[in-house]
Amino acid sequence: MEHLFVSFKVKKNKIEETKNTIRRFVDEISRKEPGTILYNCYQEKSDSTSFIHTMTFESEKAEEQHRRTEYVKEFADKLYPVCEKEPVFTELNLICSNNSDRFK
Repeated sequence: MEHLFVSFKVKKNKIEETKNTIRRFVDEISRKEPGTILYNCYQEKSDSTSFIHTMTFESEKAEEQHRRTEYVKEFADKLYPVCEKEPVFTELNLICSNNSDRFK
């Protein structure tokens, strides 16, 4: 399993545009990536310009396939220009989960 956490902050006048872009992006993932077990997107309540994505891939190969898709490139091309600074990617090790059967 591969687990990632991504955080980014967008320009205040780009919040709704970003949310729409995220929704389209995740729809593509849901339809086309059986190896992506989980892909969640969050918007901070206390700072509506801040977003967090968490994702779990069944394998390193599934993560690599995800990164190579055209829609990931399109998402990055739309997202990066509206960010205050580049998104921060963090690789994670899962310690435990209440959904442990899904993450074995």
